[in-house]
Amino acid sequence: MKIKNFFSKIKYAIIPFIIFIIVLFLSFFGVEMLYKAGLINASQYHLSIFDQYIPLVPEFIYVYFLTFPLGIVLFFYLAYSNKKAFYNLYVTLVISFAISGFIYFFAETILTKPDFDPVSFTDKLLVWTWGSTAPVNNFPSQHCFMAIAIIIGCLTANGKGKERKMNKIFIYASVIISLLICMSTVFTKQHYFLDILGSFDIMLIVYSIVRVCGTGDKLANWQEKREEKRKVKKIEKQMRKESENAK
Repeated sequence: MKIKNFFSKIKYAIIPFIIFIIVLFLSFFGVEMLYKAGLINASQYHLSIFDQYIPLVPEFIYVYFLTFPLGIVLFFYLAYSNKKAFYNLYVTLVISFAISGFIYFFAETILTKPDFDPVSFTDKLLVWTWGSTAPVNNFPSQHCFMAIAIIIGCLTANGKGKERKMNKIFIYASVIISLLICMSTVFTKQHYFLDILGSFDIMLIVYSIVRVCGTGDKLANWQEKREEKRKVKKIEKQMRKESENAK
């Protein structure tokens, strides 16, 4: 019954999730396809003074791969825990990923990978990751977007109202993993330090605007009204059916 109740409480988040995935694919893979087709140009991305002192740590690739699985879990967990916080974060993600797509399109950059001779399985996994996509779409980092979103979601999930409370152990673990994810983007040489700063700036500015506009409250209230109308219609339908059977 608990599992059934959980899924009934998060089904409203399925369409927003699909919309977000579409925006993600268009902003990243869509621009990458245009680059491969030669329809957009890219400039060389140069190391900053910070990046020169950041070593390559192949083991961080495992943390790097946790980004989207953890993000999906948080997405639906937040939808279950707090509708207001969910909608604030959802709108922030969609806008931020759309912004990143425009930046990739109009100011595409190439990040040159370091010379590296893979030996262990971890090394080969890292090299495979480097080759799985074109060396573009660097600033801002969408992996950092997701990591920052997880942190924001965890910190805003437990409101002061009657919302279901998110497990504190899950919150602490997710925040720590998210910070490690941001670190993994530079330790695996997938991104430069500036990409992390840019991601934080964009996400926090967009999130602040979304909150000030009361987006989460408006969408949560709209969703609750829809659910109430559905419940009333369901009850009315059941009453009519019982009335017909009584005759």
